[in-house]
Amino acid sequence: MNPFEPARGRGHELVIALAGQPNCGKSTIFNTVGGFKVNTANFAGTSVSYAETTVCFHGRTFRLIDLPGTYSISSFDLAEKVTRDFLLSGQVDVIISVADASLLSRSLEFTLQLQEMGVPMVLALNMIDEAHRKGMQFDVERFRELTGVAALEVTAVQGKGIPELFAEAIRLAEADYRPILPQYDRDVEQCLAGILGRYPAALATPNLSPRFVAIRLLEMDEHFGRLAREADPAFADFVDDQRRQLAELHGWPEAGVLASHRHAVVLDLYEQIATHRRGSSEGLRERVDAFITSPLGGLATLAVSLLAMFYSAFWLGDVISGWLEGPFARLSGAILALGAGPFESILMGLAQGVEAGAGIILPYLIPLLVLLALYEDTGFLPRLAFLLDGLLHRVGLHGKSIVPLIIGYGCNVPAIMATRNLDNWRDRMIAMLAIPFITCSARTVVILALAGKYLGAGWTAFMYLLGLAGAMLLAFALSRTKAGSLLGVIMDMPPLRRPYPGIIVKKIWLRLREFLVVAWPVIAIASVVLSVLSFYGFDRYVNAALAPLTSGVMHLPASTGIALFLGVFRKELALAILGTALGGDIGAVLSHQQILVLVVFTTLYIPCLATLAALWKEGGWKTCLASAALNLLAALAVAGLFARLALI
Repeated sequence: MNPFEPARGRGHELVIALAGQPNCGKSTIFNTVGGFKVNTANFAGTSVSYAETTVCFHGRTFRLIDLPGTYSISSFDLAEKVTRDFLLSGQVDVIISVADASLLSRSLEFTLQLQEMGVPMVLALNMIDEAHRKGMQFDVERFRELTGVAALEVTAVQGKGIPELFAEAIRLAEADYRPILPQYDRDVEQCLAGILGRYPAALATPNLSPRFVAIRLLEMDEHFGRLAREADPAFADFVDDQRRQLAELHGWPEAGVLASHRHAVVLDLYEQIATHRRGSSEGLRERVDAFITSPLGGLATLAVSLLAMFYSAFWLGDVISGWLEGPFARLSGAILALGAGPFESILMGLAQGVEAGAGIILPYLIPLLVLLALYEDTGFLPRLAFLLDGLLHRVGLHGKSIVPLIIGYGCNVPAIMATRNLDNWRDRMIAMLAIPFITCSARTVVILALAGKYLGAGWTAFMYLLGLAGAMLLAFALSRTKAGSLLGVIMDMPPLRRPYPGIIVKKIWLRLREFLVVAWPVIAIASVVLSVLSFYGFDRYVNAALAPLTSGVMHLPASTGIALFLGVFRKELALAILGTALGGDIGAVLSHQQILVLVVFTTLYIPCLATLAALWKEGGWKTCLASAALNLLAALAVAGLFARLALI
């Protein structure tokens, strides 16, 4: 029985924050507790988002916040900086420091930094099953003795240890928290004592101890350095002098005077709590990992998985179309028998909208969602990024652009938001303009439904690669017009893991639910509106306005104009409305050559309204208009060329 329930009241709530390094399993814990019921919001004054849910656990309500992953309190990246600022804001009652137990010696450095803050904290040793598989064991009682912090072993993907973890967090919020602060070597402690001896009263910060602030000053934290200089310039100069002397004494750079000391403290702590036995020898998982991280094996894995998705879509498409064809044909015949008035038009539009939605969801969308969920849970996404890093550098994209581009295959909107992790505006703008060419899940649905059904697997694969080629060519061209050099990227490669069916199903349902409650009703309503507009002849105005493009440039029937126009709002609408606009089966009205041109144009043309809104928010109106213009011109040029070539 799940002890976590959605909160019904919003009285006095605890605030519990999940903090940890990327890929440590924070979001898995969050989803396990929140049941995939997530509210997203932006930190005040920034575009960085976080996930939040309100949960009732054994009668106690708390707000659970999943903060962006960060490797250190000393962060310069915007997302990592707002994580640090939120933790220091005094809004958090308890921090759950989530660590990958299989990589604990690395994860503990961030945990010790959180411990120095003095905010009540509990350590979640997540992925403990992976650690045990490697032959690692931890003495959690010894860890509490040495640090004053409770540590609990957790396997988030299986839900093991989660109730105990939050029971400890709630208990901690109601008790005195007395951590045993890390002690550095004599030179560092003498330096800290000297700083604390001259600590100005004007620098007193609520919720933060002077020792923590002194440590931040030694680590050249810009925020606290600015506060110190504003409070007492002489004190700030004294700190700079102490840091310089400490660095000269040990022969270290000033910015790293504490890094080696903290690393030594972490290693000493780790040696006291961890024991290693001979782990399992290299097994199937390691051999698979070695295969898919090789250039040939990785590309082969990608190709096979995409082909499997295409085949499953084709197979499901045939099965579903066979199921739907008879009942909906009889329903359409019954509606036509009623007459040809406005009411009958509404019924016909509703029936066609429902049929189109069912034809999109079952055969085309679900296989894609399954593939994306498997990629995420097995750890294949960062490996794919690793394989493609060199290629992206050659076309002018920064290495950090890899993750936004991959996210773009699911949806362009979060992909554009993910470009915030790029360090400078040049790289960010190039990535934002390239992402709308990436074939998102909505465009994939159109490709599979039209090219897959009428043109075959070869043209389907070509369409999928066409958007990627457009993104690469645009990035190559823009990178040659923008000054600056590209830097390499260091990525955290999580271990390859087996997927858990329960989590896969929940992820698929979470994404599918958006289509069911948002897109499908929109498709049905749009189909009804189009049917009524067609009855009164209003759609002719839209078709006439777009005729120079549809008939003139692409040699398509003018009646396709309304479908392409609605596709700007949601790409699925173009597919759902197309049959209604053409007045019959698409394959019977359009030739294969025309279907090819139509799919090419749909793959490349103006991004959907949500993507344009994200571009406007993240890059400004100029970036938004530039993206729309570039995609439209590219779509018209390529589709117009294909219309004049007898390719099929």
